[in-house]
Amino acid sequence: MAFIFVSCKEEKLKLFTKLPSDKTGINFKNELREDDPHFNILTYPYFYNGAGVAVGDINNDGLPDVCFTGNMVKNRLYINKGNLKFEDITETAGVAAKQGWCTGVTMVDLNNDGWQDIYICRSGLNNAADRKNLLYINNHDLTFTEKADEYGLADEGYSTQASFLDYDKDGDLDMFIINQSSPEYSKGNVQNIQLRFERGDSTMENKLYRNDEGHFVNVSALAGIGSNKLTFSLGISTADINQDGWPDIYVTNDFKEPDYLYINNKDGTFTGKLTDKINHTSLFSMGIDINDYNNDLLPDIIELDMLPEDNHSSKMHLGADNFDEYNLLFKRGMPHQYMKNSLQKNNGDGTFSEIGQLAGISNTDWSWAPLFADFDNDGWKDLFVSNGYKRNNTDMEFLKYSMDERLKMQQGEVEINVADYIAHMPAIKLPNYIYKNEGHDRFEQKMEDWGFDEPTVSQGCVYADLDNDGDLDMLISNTDAVAGVYRNNTERLINHNFLKVRLRGDIKNCLGIGAKIIVYSGGENFYQEQLPVRGFQSSVDEVLHFGLGSKSVVDSLLVIWPDDKMQLLKTLKVNQTLVVDKKNATQIFSYPILPQQATLFVKNNTSINFRHKENEFNDFTIQPLLPQYYSRQGPCIAKGDVNNDALEDVFIGGAKGQPGRIFLQIAKNTFIPQSSPAIEKDSLSEDVDAVFFDADNDKDLDLYVVSGGYEFANGSPELNDRLYLNDGKGHYIKNEIALPAFSANKSCVRPYDVDGDGDLDLFIGGTVAPGMWPQFAASRLLLNNGKGNFKDATQQFCPALKTIGLVKDAAWVDVNNDKIKDLIIVGEWMNIEVFINKKNTLLAASDKYISFPSSGWWNKILVSDFDKDGDEDFVLANYGSNGQLSATEKEPVQLYSCDIDGNGTIDPVLTSFVQHKAFPFITLDDMLSQVPSLKKKFYNYSNYADATITKIIPATKLNVAKPLQAVTFKTVYLENTGNALVKRELPVEAQYAPVYAMGSVDVNGDGNSDLLLFGNNEFNRMKLSQYDANFGQVFLGDGKGNFTYLAQNKSGLSVKGDVRCVQMINRMLIIGINNEPVQTYGLKTMVNQREK
Repeated sequence: MAFIFVSCKEEKLKLFTKLPSDKTGINFKNELREDDPHFNILTYPYFYNGAGVAVGDINNDGLPDVCFTGNMVKNRLYINKGNLKFEDITETAGVAAKQGWCTGVTMVDLNNDGWQDIYICRSGLNNAADRKNLLYINNHDLTFTEKADEYGLADEGYSTQASFLDYDKDGDLDMFIINQSSPEYSKGNVQNIQLRFERGDSTMENKLYRNDEGHFVNVSALAGIGSNKLTFSLGISTADINQDGWPDIYVTNDFKEPDYLYINNKDGTFTGKLTDKINHTSLFSMGIDINDYNNDLLPDIIELDMLPEDNHSSKMHLGADNFDEYNLLFKRGMPHQYMKNSLQKNNGDGTFSEIGQLAGISNTDWSWAPLFADFDNDGWKDLFVSNGYKRNNTDMEFLKYSMDERLKMQQGEVEINVADYIAHMPAIKLPNYIYKNEGHDRFEQKMEDWGFDEPTVSQGCVYADLDNDGDLDMLISNTDAVAGVYRNNTERLINHNFLKVRLRGDIKNCLGIGAKIIVYSGGENFYQEQLPVRGFQSSVDEVLHFGLGSKSVVDSLLVIWPDDKMQLLKTLKVNQTLVVDKKNATQIFSYPILPQQATLFVKNNTSINFRHKENEFNDFTIQPLLPQYYSRQGPCIAKGDVNNDALEDVFIGGAKGQPGRIFLQIAKNTFIPQSSPAIEKDSLSEDVDAVFFDADNDKDLDLYVVSGGYEFANGSPELNDRLYLNDGKGHYIKNEIALPAFSANKSCVRPYDVDGDGDLDLFIGGTVAPGMWPQFAASRLLLNNGKGNFKDATQQFCPALKTIGLVKDAAWVDVNNDKIKDLIIVGEWMNIEVFINKKNTLLAASDKYISFPSSGWWNKILVSDFDKDGDEDFVLANYGSNGQLSATEKEPVQLYSCDIDGNGTIDPVLTSFVQHKAFPFITLDDMLSQVPSLKKKFYNYSNYADATITKIIPATKLNVAKPLQAVTFKTVYLENTGNALVKRELPVEAQYAPVYAMGSVDVNGDGNSDLLLFGNNEFNRMKLSQYDANFGQVFLGDGKGNFTYLAQNKSGLSVKGDVRCVQMINRMLIIGINNEPVQTYGLKTMVNQREK
């Protein structure tokens, strides 16, 4: 018997250990002085942005050395002596820079001598001479000589960071530098948005410098690099984003100015392509990293913002949503931006899906540097985030104090004391965030487990294997505290392997900047690009590090050099530093990196010329506390052969003020519009659903159109549904007396002969009552008399339908295999409801068939036999997991609604769990806009910040305000086992966005039903941002109820916008998008097609 003894000290060993400065020799402290009344946070908005770190081997001894920049203190350069001990050589090296406010720092060999030089950016000060950037040329003897003027790189702008790249592929390194505008332009509101079209002076502009034989020339204007007076750039990456072999440029911008994404045109110029590729970004964008976090060989993008994780900080940080101003900025050319970290997953087809909230990394407070790196060597890049801010000048209490003080000053009561004023700003001192990459687009917080639990104010940071033990250590620049040196203990804790790669480029680019490395091992791929400038104001080590997990051999390694030369090395040992020399590269690589494949779908130039035109309406003016719009539910699409020519035609519904339109198919997939005066007459109604069916048993298809909309008052005639009768030739006349009066907001219509008398009856789903959310209209069952006239039989068949809830969809389907179709209903705040059809009655049977808590924000039902067992299964579309709101059985999202202040209106209060405790989701300002009387109770932001629902709703009303709740937001697959509907998980991609439209068809000809999901939702509260990560998704079915996501670059679908309906005719998808033209995609190859 063997015994293993582990000491208490070893048991407590975490992945990282912070080393004391007296052990490492690194005692740099970026200390700020706030005693200058003329230079402080009030005069310089980036006073607290901190400084940078660069790491690199300046003496070519194989050990990474470190340079810290200082804002008000000297820069510091430390030589690595081995074993995590460093020596300060600043004074002898000559890099202190006693004058000026230093920011970003980069180590790079600029004079092509094989020794790393140091480029330092400066900012802040009004004196241009003190803002000149610095270039320290390495003298090969641990000393440096400053030569920025000589090289043409003494830029006098308010600089943040510089990145080096070979943008013109002439073999030498050029430079891109990001600068900041003047403080007076930092607002970026509607009033000064025109400044976006005014070019700033040279101190404000981002610049591209071309290397002309060792002298750098500003070619920004020639290259198409634009800047303006609102440019406040904080992050820079020069990755090859579209993987065409030419470096592109991504710049993050603070305040309202959007990010810049410049795609290289391969001719010395760039074109801005941000909105073509990315649907939304962070708002106050800070640091950036571009790397392949999910090992699919595609570069992904992460940028940081300042949204807090905890409830108190969030409430103290956020004011009222100003949706009208946001929309006005959008109309004036501003792209969508939201205050949260953004993780842009590369779809491989030129688009990106933002999934930071699903990944769990969106809320890290006032954050600066994101770094993707494999810290535990398991083969997956983890994520480090530095954060903190010395004084929070956006705190709501401080802003209130600031307004009061300024008012007093204007009234002549008091002079503002700058020191006291600044002292009222609270500090944001938090642990830095670190996440373990769990795969499948998920990251898990590991601050406590991995040794980052000390509150700090941190900005610039880097990773490097400082002690050459095979794992990545960390260096962090802190404000007003000694820099952090963290030893990585992976080699002691986990038996994981690694490979380090040191590139030896040619004489003009000795580090191989811009080279791409792909490691193949055990059926997995690992991709990195040699880009030292990462995160915020910093540059990492030039040695590339690959964690390999338990893999014991590298099958092959491919290096693609910046000039497209390549070399392939095979069967490599692990746990080594591999030196790859470009002189051995003889072959030429042919892009792209991922082999192009024929896609399943191809976009068509359709003859269906219809653009849905949503009427302008702000739902929040009716109910300020809504989570989202309810007025943008169209378009709907119905299909059927209306003129009996054996070709299916379509009806596409219009928004309020827009008539719906019938399109006749005159040849395969060729359509012409048909004039329909009766339909056009009803253009004031909003068409939210429609169906072709034979209402009057005359062997042709009549048209039922559901009227809905949030902009109408309850009882408005525009909310009455419409039945149009077919004359047998495809012409329609409205039957004015066919339907009982039902002027309420509705969502869906589903025909079925429920009473078995040979004609089709109708289920009509009632949904949210306009202006009264979460109250809802009754759902109804209408019986057909056989001649197309209907009566309300809800009370006779199923009285429960009247109070079933806020219905979004329903389906008639035989659940219990008795050859009679039953009714399934889903909706917002609703459980999955099952009603069994028992001759003239519908019996509630949810308890029998649904054995799990099922309340959600359900949108749609899809019926198909996915497991090929002869009965119908279901996919239920939900809200998704990529949002600020998350719902589980233990921590549900809840909605309390009552008249809090007794003024006769409903006051709905949404609550969600934050760090395991439920709080109101709405900010104080928004709450007071709905219930002004609460100002007596919540007279400041801090006492609201910790308030629970019991503090907001009086106890007498809370006791009767039974909350609605949602316990799941996941879109799910329900397998019909014959006696139950069993919930099965779908791939994580199904949760990227709310799903509103679905389809089932065999897309790849294997005889199995595949799944198509569409959705998105642009119009939500600002804190919720927009949901836009679904570009039309294909999930391949295996015929057993299992699904595999098919990447966008393989499916061929690239559908932007809020999809609300999809139909398939022949082999063509017809996709209805809110406020956009209809799109069509053709399925190129289909064998054994099944269409549902």
